[in-house]
Amino acid sequence: MSRTSAIAKNTVVQAVGRTIGTILGLLTLGVMTRYLGATGYGAFTTVTSFLQFFGILVDFGLSLTTVAMLSEAGVDRDKVSANIFTLRVVSAAVFFGLAPLAVLLFPYDGAIKAGVGIAAASFFFLAVNQVLTSVLQKELRMARAASAEVLGRLGLFLGAWFVAKEGLGLEWMLGALVLGNLLTAFWNWLLVRKLVDLAWRFDWAVWKDIAERSWPIALSITFNLIYLKGDVIILSLTRSQAEVGIYGAAYKILDVLTVIPIMFMGLVLPLLVKARAEGSSNDWNRIMQKAFDFMAILALPLVAGALVVGRDLMVLFAGEGFAEAGPLLVILIIACAAVFFGSMFGHAVIAVKKQKAMVWGYAIDAVLATVLYVTLIPIYGPTGAAWVTVFAEVFIACATYFMIWKTTRFVPNFRAAFRAAVAAGFMAAFVAILPEMHVLLRVILGAGAFAALALITRAVDPRMLRELTPKKA
Repeated sequence: MSRTSAIAKNTVVQAVGRTIGTILGLLTLGVMTRYLGATGYGAFTTVTSFLQFFGILVDFGLSLTTVAMLSEAGVDRDKVSANIFTLRVVSAAVFFGLAPLAVLLFPYDGAIKAGVGIAAASFFFLAVNQVLTSVLQKELRMARAASAEVLGRLGLFLGAWFVAKEGLGLEWMLGALVLGNLLTAFWNWLLVRKLVDLAWRFDWAVWKDIAERSWPIALSITFNLIYLKGDVIILSLTRSQAEVGIYGAAYKILDVLTVIPIMFMGLVLPLLVKARAEGSSNDWNRIMQKAFDFMAILALPLVAGALVVGRDLMVLFAGEGFAEAGPLLVILIIACAAVFFGSMFGHAVIAVKKQKAMVWGYAIDAVLATVLYVTLIPIYGPTGAAWVTVFAEVFIACATYFMIWKTTRFVPNFRAAFRAAVAAGFMAAFVAILPEMHVLLRVILGAGAFAALALITRAVDPRMLRELTPKKA
């Protein structure tokens, strides 16, 4: 099988795995929100958001650095993989060990502080799994990574269902989160061991090289997390946990959807690295344009659809107690669309090795977003947080694109994006005039309408669909 066909096959497998994982994730959200209620789910959201800040210290940009280093010609993949794996395990143990101590300095109640101690184990396994998944991405073995994700999602869902059924409380619900990430990490560890040597390696020269490559990414991601999760932390310190829960439920939909562009660009990044190394501007522009079209075709109907059925979807996923999250989802879905394009250009920044130069963009965004969060959240609550999130994501999408334009002079062709926007607009109008029916049926009919309109307007070229179909070499 050719590399192009292998990438196409991995994309299809990822799409299937992501679809199953998304369904399980939404079912889990429904179980958690209905059992914990707005206040309990707010506490759950506060715990996980707090730990994500420590996750950034652990990540240190290693996930993206792993893909980039393993994509270089002549690399000793066993040596690099083993050192990165060792570095990840050591750093995760240290920082997530400190998290339960750090939370004692915050004015949270005892349940949240105890929850951080429990969920720290979950984030340890998640951190280890991120590096393992990066290896599988590089080796185009995402079918295996997809199976691990589905296993973990299934474990989390069954664990959450059991906790809710038995009425065991928040701490056990966080324990279900530990179970899910443990299953995913363990399965991926078994799979990666067959591809590369994961023996403990402490090659300080390699660690130094990794650190020099990773720190700009780590710093950028740190700033990125400040404007992504700073909203929840400030909400949790200035508003009620019930409001945090309402906002967290809407944001969970965003978290589920934004994994799609990140995983897709994880497959595309090696191609961009190769095109850049070979100095092929034609290949670079072709790959970037296809990625841009792909993001537009996915993001635009999401925005249009959420405008029409956002509230009904939140009631379906989280229950009647979270109907207030519907308007927040409508706002956050705009940020979701910006994430699609920001992820694309952010990965391209890594391919052109402009991580250091890009740090300023993330820093400015973090400062502006933090000022706005502190100013607006105490007054406007979750609505203020949602609009600042939109601002932050649009800002960074524009900043990363500017860096790519400055470096490669890539200017996207908006023909397919415009056609996708037209198709998405007609889809939204069609769904809006449908007679009263179950929201899932409206979504299915809307998706079918968009697909048909996208083909009619040639936002999606049938030849593109054939190119994406795996073929034998």
